[in-house]
Amino acid sequence: MEDMHKSSLIMVLLAVVLVMAIGYAAFSQQLTITGTSTITSKWDVHIEDIAVNSETLDGKNLSATVGSDKLSATFQAELVSPGSSVTYNVTVKNDGNLDAKLDTITFNDSNNEAIQYSYSGIAQNDVLEAGGESTFTITVKFNNSYTQTPTSTTSSLTMNLNYIQK
Repeated sequence: MEDMHKSSLIMVLLAVVLVMAIGYAAFSQQLTITGTSTITSKWDVHIEDIAVNSETLDGKNLSATVGSDKLSATFQAELVSPGSSVTYNVTVKNDGNLDAKLDTITFNDSNNEAIQYSYSGIAQNDVLEAGGESTFTITVKFNNSYTQTPTSTTSSLTMNLNYIQK
């Protein structure tokens, strides 16, 4: 009788192991998920407009043009005497659907010591949100501390904006 109980117990344990093996096999199938996705984005950060804000004393705007890359601009001004200046409003627009961060802003001037430039309203790491715009000023002025008669009263200043994805 005791052998019979042992045999029954062994049979029950084998049945349980068999059921567990079948259950494991049923749930351990490989799951495959397939599909495609398309991500579309538009990057369009550019100088939208340059407008002369003011011309003081005998300061005169000769030209203000946007470069072919649409993120550079050249300003040419004539400044005859101390106190002369030309101030420009520059509008940068983000017509894309990605936020942009100003990585660098650089200036190259004509190295005329009688003429200086400054800018305000824009700084490195400024964020221009998608669909947004920002306006800042560039001022080209006669250097008040320059005491000699300048060889040239004109200046050429080129600005480059480098935006990256935020």
